[in-house]
Formats: sequence, C-alpha cells, structure tokens
Amino acid sequence: MIPQSFIEDIQTKTDIVEVISSYIPLKRAGRNFKAVCPFHHEKTPSFFVNPQKQIFHCFGCGEGGSVIQFLMLYEKVTFPEAIEILAKRLGLSIPYQRTDNITKLYEAMQEAVVFFNKNLLDNKYTGPLKYLEKRGILIDTIKKFYIGYAPGKNSLLEYLRNKGFSLENLEKTSLIVAKEDGYRDLFWDRIVFPIFDVRSRPIAFGARIWKEINDAPKYINSFESPIYKKREHLFGLNFAKEEILNLDSVIVVEGYLDMIIPYIFGIKNIVASLGTALTEEQINLIKRYTKNIILIFDSDKAGESATIRAMDLLLENDIRPKIVLLEKGYDPDLLLREKGKDYFLKLLSQKLDFFDYKILILRKSYDIESIEGKSNIADKMLSAINKLNSEVEKYEYIKKLSNILNIKEELLLAELKKTYYKKDNAFGVSQKNIKELIPLTEKIIFKFILNNPDLFSVAKKNLKEEDFTSNISKKTFSYFLKNDFNSKTIGTILDKEINSFITGILMDEEIPLDKELFKSGIIKLVKNRTKILKEKIRENIRDAEKNNDRKMLKILIDKYNKIGG
Repeated sequence: MIPQSFIEDIQTKTDIVEVISSYIPLKRAGRNFKAVCPFHHEKTPSFFVNPQKQIFHCFGCGEGGSVIQFLMLYEKVTFPEAIEILAKRLGLSIPYQRTDNITKLYEAMQEAVVFFNKNLLDNKYTGPLKYLEKRGILIDTIKKFYIGYAPGKNSLLEYLRNKGFSLENLEKTSLIVAKEDGYRDLFWDRIVFPIFDVRSRPIAFGARIWKEINDAPKYINSFESPIYKKREHLFGLNFAKEEILNLDSVIVVEGYLDMIIPYIFGIKNIVASLGTALTEEQINLIKRYTKNIILIFDSDKAGESATIRAMDLLLENDIRPKIVLLEKGYDPDLLLREKGKDYFLKLLSQKLDFFDYKILILRKSYDIESIEGKSNIADKMLSAINKLNSEVEKYEYIKKLSNILNIKEELLLAELKKTYYKKDNAFGVSQKNIKELIPLTEKIIFKFILNNPDLFSVAKKNLKEEDFTSNISKKTFSYFLKNDFNSKTIGTILDKEINSFITGILMDEEIPLDKELFKSGIIKLVKNRTKILKEKIRENIRDAEKNNDRKMLKILIDKYNKIGG
C-alpha cells in the first residue's frame, strides 16, 4: 500500500502541464493549455489542461482528472503504477506500507504455490504427471505456469502451519475450510492451476480432477477473498500482457488449459475468463492493453450463449469483437493438440465480426423465411446494432440486415427508432449518447465545494444524496460523503464518470463561483425535498381517507403539520 501522505506529496511536487506536454503538444489558451485529445479522434482541440487546479478535461469525450488519471489512461497502467511513474520522474522511492494481514494472505498463497508445484516437480505423484503429459503439459510448462498437485489429507494445512501462518488467514484465502471436526484442506487429490493478478502475485487456484471420481465436480475453485475477486481478473494475463501489447490484440477463451495449450504452441496473446462470461471489470482490464478482442468459446449451446453475452457487453464498451467458430466437440485445447497450430491459425484468419456471428446463431433458432422468424431476428439484431456509437456503422449494418432479411431499410430504421430512440429524437442520436441534463443549481453547489473544500461540511450538514436530481450529482455527492471529501480528494478519484463530471465543472467558466448562490442553491434543494415529502404525505392522506383509516389519517396530518415551509 502506498501511504496517502506520499501520494499527496507526489501531486504537490508534480506539474501536470510538464507531464502532459511530455506526451502530447500543448498550446496556451488563456489561463489553460489545449491540445487535440489523445483519447479520441478529433480535429478541433477540445482537450484542456488547467495549471492552477492541476487537472485536465476533454469536452469531447469527457475524460478528465489529475495527472494520475492522465497517466492511467495514456500509459494504460493502474493507480499504483501511475504513482510509480511520477515518483521515478521526481527521483523518489515509494515508502510502501504493507497491511500486515493482506501481506500474510499473499505470502500464504505464494507458499501454497511452491508446495503444490514441488509435489509435481519432485516426481512424487506419477498419476497426475502422466495425466498432464497426455494433455500435452510437460515439465517446462509445469514450471512456467507453476502448475501443481494437491494431495489433500491436510498436507497443505500442516505445511503452512509449520511455516507460521494462522488458521484465520489460511481460511480467508480458502486454502483451508472449516468443518465440524476442524479445519481441512480445500483441495484433495487434484491438479491445481494458480491464478495470478496482473502483477504476477498468486491470488487463487483452480483445481481439477485427474481421474474419474463418482459425483466429483470436474473443477473446484478458490472462494473470493480480500485479495481475489473473480470478476476482476483474467487467467494468464500476467504471462500474456507483453504479447497482447506487441500484437495489439487478445484472444479470450474459457478454461485454464484453453489458455495454456495455445500459449505453449506459441500463441501467447491469450487469456481465459475464469470459466465465466466476460464481466465489465475484465473488459476494462483488457482495454488497458488492446481494444481488439477475439472470442473463442466452446461450440456447444453454453458456449454460444456465453459468446453472445460477452459480445453484447463488448459492444456496449465500444469494442467490436471478432469470433472464431470451432468445430462441434472441440475447444481450443483439444483442437491444437489434435489438429495443430497451422489449423488453429487458419481458423483465426476466418474469424467473424459480431454481426455475421449473431446472424449465424439466430438462423439456427428461427426460420428466416417466415414472418415470425424475420421479426425475431430483426429484433435481436437491432438490439446489437443499437449498441454501436458510430451512426455510420449503424446505417451500414442496417443495410446489411435489410439485404439478409429482404426487408426495406426504411422499415428497419423505423423499428430501430421506435424501439430505441425517443419519439422526438432524430435518427442518429442514440439514447446512451445523450448527456444527462444537470440543473445549474447543482453545478453551482459542486463548483463552490470543489473550489472551497473546507466548506463541504455546510453541504454535508444540510443536504442528502437524494436531494440532487441528476444521477451523476447523486453519485458524486455520495462519493464525497463516503470518502470524507477534502482538497486532496480530486487527485485520487478512480471513478471515470465522477472525474469527468468534476473536471468539467471546474473547467466550465460559465458556471458562477459565488458563495451566495451556493447558499441559495442549498436552500432550494432543501425546500424541494420538503415539497416532495409533503406531496408524498398528501398522497398517503388521500389513500387513508379512501380507506377510512382514521388512525393513520391523524398520524399523517400531524406529520404534515410538523413539516416546515
């Protein structure tokens, strides 16, 4: 953990203009500096840097924040890595603080990796070794990925207890579990695959049976823990990240061996989704390295469903995935072992875009010649097309869909407009691209707070999250309440939406910075809260009258009369 005082010291000593100008050319524009935004395509500069407030904001794409957020976006690094970059520029060493408990969890996981891996490398257990050999996993691969074997019989528990680890910490990592007769190892007689975070720290395990056992699940996985949240990690990313950057593309598969086998065949820009459909967090992790994603999931119904879900989520994140079709009964692991690398690369070259893949899958379920079938296919394809940000792309895919279904473009456009757009919204402005209207009163309150952090206590004392009408205002105020907002808060906010909102307000000179307007704004929101509360009570009074509930009626009238103006 990096001490907060060190983060604040780094920010104080760093000039945002100097840092950003070392990446992109900046030009003076009054009190600010401006540039063509490095985070989206544009011709007219809408990217501004304010040296007084030490923030940047793009009025085109909405990205914004401190110098830390700039580095996270530009260098595709994490928050701690951004601090490391700034510290290096200043010639400073980071005085890392380790939370004893968390450190112990990582240490326990590392010891478990060594224990399991050594079981295989010492050739003590020939059965699991022979199984792995049949699957194409030899000693070099076992060493590379730290694959291991868990004998069970509480051998790990005994080993780690002898190393001085507490039962409490071992249970937190789920290396052991509590039973009625005491603690025992979670994994028994299984091959284990360590799961590492992007910094190559072991955080969890996936454990597979290597022989048939009645009613035994094929895989048992570590439970979530203080150091492991399944939806935030990708198996193999620590090994693959350099190749992903080099090739500017990533192949996403489902299972551990689906990742490992292609890797040892030389296809190294590959990760696995830990057996789940892709999550928002995993997609954001991938976007740090590339936006070119190729999905290769199993060819069965479950694999098709997982592909469709992942595809839709990727489209919502402005990524156009490609999909590789596998022959029935094959996964990437089996395909490479039976048919070789050249065949696999041939399939890769035949990858489909999201449109062609979805049409292919839908044609299996619906009769494209029938009216009902066409209607169902059109509905599901329009749902996918509407996720695109580019109106040109939308129109081109509408034309393509029109030819496939033999339905006029105008009808498909009308259906898209009717289903996904406001009635008064001209074609070309998707609902998700319409910026939320934020009342000026709320902007004034936030601008005053951001420029006078010491007076946040006034807003905190008088306002509640629900007093704000816009979603982003509610979200930001809630964040400030939970994180005890102060002058140092802005530089450490990791939420992109909040960063965009507050840097936009700070940069917008049309929003007045005025103490009296700040006070009157608070009064206005409080009065509005009272008005809403009174209206709600009036509705309840009407219901009580209708139901002839005299007792409730008296309570409501008393409550109404006690509320101030």
